Amino acid sequence: MTVYFLMFHVKPNVDNNEDSVVKGAYANCLILSNTIGEAEAVAILKIKKLDWQIIELEEGYEVTESDYVDNAKDMEMYEQALIDKEVYTLHTYESENETTTKRFSQDEHDFGVSRKGRL
Repeated sequence: MTVYFLMFHVKPNVDNNEDSVVKGAYANCLILSNTIGEAEAVAILKIKKLDWQIIELEEGYEVTESDYVDNAKDMEMYEQALIDKEVYTLHTYESENETTTKRFSQDEHDFGVSRKGRL
């Protein structure tokens, strides 16, 4: 099996608790699967289940351990994907100047958001 990186541009559905707080987000997904198509289907299902609407798939490609050798944080996420099969990071924005980040793996239930302030 292969790990794939997918980045979706998303916005909260009306039923999403973040609907009144955030304007949109970028959902980064690391998915362990047999094909990129299968990885995309898994990620789309999870994103929709969590009340986010997909605007578009921004990018998607195969990744390996060597892609993260110089980045300990991303290496940790890659290694977690090998264990959990799915790891998601949601970067939300209220405006162009403010973002927040939340990471979770496949067994967690929502894209709850923690405030990080301005970039």
